[in-house]
Amino acid sequence: MQIKTKIARQENFTAKPRRLADIDYIVVHYTGNRGDTAKNNADYFARELTGQTSAHFFVDEREVWQSVPENHTAWHCGTKGTYYHPTCRNANSIGVEVCMLDARGKVRQGSIDLAAELVRELMQKHGVPVGHVVRHYDVTHKDCPAPMVQNPALWQAFKEKLMEDDNMKYYEKLTDIPAGELRETVQLLIDRKAIAGNGSGLHLSEDMVRMMVYNRRMGLYK
Repeated sequence: MQIKTKIARQENFTAKPRRLADIDYIVVHYTGNRGDTAKNNADYFARELTGQTSAHFFVDEREVWQSVPENHTAWHCGTKGTYYHPTCRNANSIGVEVCMLDARGKVRQGSIDLAAELVRELMQKHGVPVGHVVRHYDVTHKDCPAPMVQNPALWQAFKEKLMEDDNMKYYEKLTDIPAGELRETVQLLIDRKAIAGNGSGLHLSEDMVRMMVYNRRMGLYK
């Protein structure tokens, strides 16, 4: 997937980097604007001081633009005292804003489809299970993304797209993972509570596990 980049003003996200290994959730939002584009949102956050609001990615039906580096925290899913979700926070999540409405206020399915493609890539890159892909609503009960809150079937269809991979093998239990470096790496992340659970209900794809091994070899989990 081609991802274009225009980084937001530094004041619009945290200056101090975070560990990529801390990323445990992906939060889906919608911009709420009619007929907007990923680029004009990226341009806006690069130009304006927004008062501690930002997102890592903006998506429309044609393009994906990155606004905040993944190793920095964006302010996209709540502040202290506003959380409903027990563990998803800005600091351990990636925010994806979808340009979801056309000029008439109708849902842009193309934007949703491209957002699903992006989220699937981010899941594989960071080892995020599909159960940790949530709506902003699920984190703070804000009506966002409104079309997917008001029509839960639209959200369910999006989640199903994240699991569409006819040839991809998934590991549901630690013992399903081949013994050796693959299993040892997942066990390490379970022990460090980077992966929730005790070795069951994992739903990790082969690509996710391989990426974890590569990250470990690069020293990201030290």
